[in-house]
Amino acid sequence: MKGRRIGRTALKQTVTALAAGGVVIFPTDTVYGIAASVFRPHAIRRIYRLKGRSYKKPFPFLVANVEQALALVEPPSKKLRHLLDRYWPGPLTVVFNTSALGRWTTGGKDTLALRIPAHPVTQAILKKMGQPLAVTSANRSGHPEAVTGKEAEGLFGGRVDVLVDAGPCPGGVPSTVINVASTHWTLVREGAIKKKELLRFL
Repeated sequence: MKGRRIGRTALKQTVTALAAGGVVIFPTDTVYGIAASVFRPHAIRRIYRLKGRSYKKPFPFLVANVEQALALVEPPSKKLRHLLDRYWPGPLTVVFNTSALGRWTTGGKDTLALRIPAHPVTQAILKKMGQPLAVTSANRSGHPEAVTGKEAEGLFGGRVDVLVDAGPCPGGVPSTVINVASTHWTLVREGAIKKKELLRFL
């Protein structure tokens, strides 16, 4: 499936696969992601195997909007809301303390990484699903991320249930990750948003 947006049939096929416990690949505003429903642990384990990723490293969740995100985490401070308003949707992943619902969703974990992507294909899938997705970069662990559908196909073709090829990702660089789960916020990974830009918040 190719195109800057996702057609109705392709969208239905993708969401049906996810809801049934499948694994899919699609573009985001940063790099291509490999995804599963957060409520399908066997599908998430399959992604770990495909990537060769340590089970000790949890996957971030992608969500469609702020309301969906905030249901999973502790209420943010005014300063944090200002940060989210500035960079969501966009290439910023934030590690939060989980709420009761968040702990249930993650199997009891105290923290959760969340992002709202700014890509029409990803947004369409998330909105149609109506629930968060566990998503990580489409690559073998420790290797470069796929930034085109062709690269993703070369890595995982035939081993996932659906691959949505929407051409090159507009960003081409992984998201920046910050941790706000403690009093002192920390920069975990510098990515699409540079440290210099975030200093006023950190």
